[in-house]
Amino acid sequence: MIVDLHTHYVRYPDDFTEPFFSDLDRCSIPRESWNYSEEEYLKGTEEADRVVVFGLRGKKTGWRVDNRVAAEFVSKNSEKYLFFTSIDPTEADFMRMLEEDYEKYHCRGVKIGPVYQGLHPHAPEYYKIYEYCEKHHLPIMTHMATTFSSGVPLSYGNPVLMDEVACDFPDLKIVMAHLGHPWVGECIAAIRHQPNLFADVSALYYRPWQFYNAMRLVEEYGAGNKVFFGSDFPATTTGDSIRGFRGVNAIVKGTGLPPVSEQLIESIINRDSLEILGIKIGRAH
Repeated sequence: MIVDLHTHYVRYPDDFTEPFFSDLDRCSIPRESWNYSEEEYLKGTEEADRVVVFGLRGKKTGWRVDNRVAAEFVSKNSEKYLFFTSIDPTEADFMRMLEEDYEKYHCRGVKIGPVYQGLHPHAPEYYKIYEYCEKHHLPIMTHMATTFSSGVPLSYGNPVLMDEVACDFPDLKIVMAHLGHPWVGECIAAIRHQPNLFADVSALYYRPWQFYNAMRLVEEYGAGNKVFFGSDFPATTTGDSIRGFRGVNAIVKGTGLPPVSEQLIESIINRDSLEILGIKIGRAH
């Protein structure tokens, strides 16, 4: 079972405003990378058995993806795809949106991003989201890592901040995206520390030295069972992420540096993260 736990489904350019576009240009990220068709999305995720689909709402940084777009895509495609709603707690009606997306559109989880939304992850508004998700057994995917988007303190993305959240909500299952890069060590320590705190490896393999070191840390800490596979489409495809993951040791070939074990690599690629997160295929609430 290959689960791609991290993909974006958006409409370009309708789902974005400034400063999203200027931030892309400033960081030399091609705008066209976010311009893709439904057919291209389906092809980009074809090598996964199950795929989590979400947009991202963060008005502070120019992300205004309509959750209906992802929900409608999922509803007309096979049970391979699962809808996560994105909630921005700086919006006045954020709790109404969360309740509607759960009750009417049957979201299977919630996507947040403090470094996109401009709010500290311990803010009371986030705590309302955590409380609701814990009550309704909805896992949270949170962007706890760096980003190209500007105007929000980068410290809001430090994965250590979710360690405290995990203490306050012990039954809430939380996945921290991108293994917390560049705070990889802190992220690994946190997921090892908390039973219901996890991380995904999306959008990492194409930084090969960082990725190799990250996976060695995962192995040395014995935290491989807390790590999930994801691609971060459209940043990369499911298939390219799998191939990149399996090539993690290429950068140290012919050196005296220890390789990442193939057992760890394959266990993460083939892990049924949905089962661990309590998401049942073919059955919403």
